[in-house]
Amino acid sequence: MLGPEQLNITPRLSPLVLESSAAVAVSEKVAREIGLADNQVVRGVIAARGGLMKLLINGQELGWASTKKFKPGDSIDFRVRTTINGKTLLPISVELAKSLKTAKPLGNSGESSRLLSLLYRPGSGATQSEFFKPSMVNEILKQSIDPNLSQTIAQIMYKMRGISPNTVRDALLGSGLFGEFSLKAQVAGPLDLKQMMRKLLLASKPDGPAAGNIEKIVDEIEGRQLEALQAQQKQELSYHFVMPFVDANPVEIHFQRGAIGIDGELPSWVINLHTESDEIGELWLKTTVTTDLDIGMTLWADSIDTAEKAREATGSLEKALGEFGLKLTKLTILNAVRPLVDTGFSAPGHFLDIKT
Repeated sequence: MLGPEQLNITPRLSPLVLESSAAVAVSEKVAREIGLADNQVVRGVIAARGGLMKLLINGQELGWASTKKFKPGDSIDFRVRTTINGKTLLPISVELAKSLKTAKPLGNSGESSRLLSLLYRPGSGATQSEFFKPSMVNEILKQSIDPNLSQTIAQIMYKMRGISPNTVRDALLGSGLFGEFSLKAQVAGPLDLKQMMRKLLLASKPDGPAAGNIEKIVDEIEGRQLEALQAQQKQELSYHFVMPFVDANPVEIHFQRGAIGIDGELPSWVINLHTESDEIGELWLKTTVTTDLDIGMTLWADSIDTAEKAREATGSLEKALGEFGLKLTKLTILNAVRPLVDTGFSAPGHFLDIKT
């Protein structure tokens, strides 16, 4: 597992980084064959095939424009991004590459392999979202060999009906993203989710079905810690976590803010939410908060009833935001699944666009 000192050191990958190279487009069909997932980091190798240069990824040959910079055997790291035309492989940023090249190597190969496996895993919180469904948590606690664990678990689960800015703040601080920092700085705070998962793992039957999922959750959290570190190295902020509830399914939350502009201008915050349940279906919400406290929202709901209820609640939403000094300037409601890349709203379904 990662300690506080390890989370501030990135392994020496020594990738060949492209400063001005074009991205590599991959069709959805080929992406599925290779097993590409959005936000995943993959490594490609340049190879010569019949006089042409190819990019090899997971045994698949992709077209590669020959340049003098590269020769057969060179390796290149890419991050996978989803576009309306399929997947795009983007060379890892120059900023991250510099930090990788100048970082101190880890103490042993085991630690390095651990960090590499986290860096190269898809950015998904699917295991946490499934694990923390109230019905699933109750079933897992029945398998625990520690009868007192249920009381501890209850401390990291919140009530949807009692949600407030303070509870969201506590969920973020207790998400596992800051656990090592809090321990090192001896800062008191909410119970740490990652530490709790480790306790639950010790209290679970080694051959039980929960053990594997708990290990995956720790991996997800530590992957998010690395994601936050990479953003920090670019003067950005990225906090990605899952908020569990006792009376509702979990909500996946992602706070993002870009780097401060050269002129000192502060960028807007972007908050993405995702959840699903039998009652409301699957739901996504993207919120942008400007420095002037103007709010822009886009809601995707695959249930037409949920979309209609959201439309009917627009007035209440404006009033609630106003109580916190926030002004709703734009609201778009779509009865559709959120596209992987929301460049325009071409998905079918009802939508409501409100500008105030």
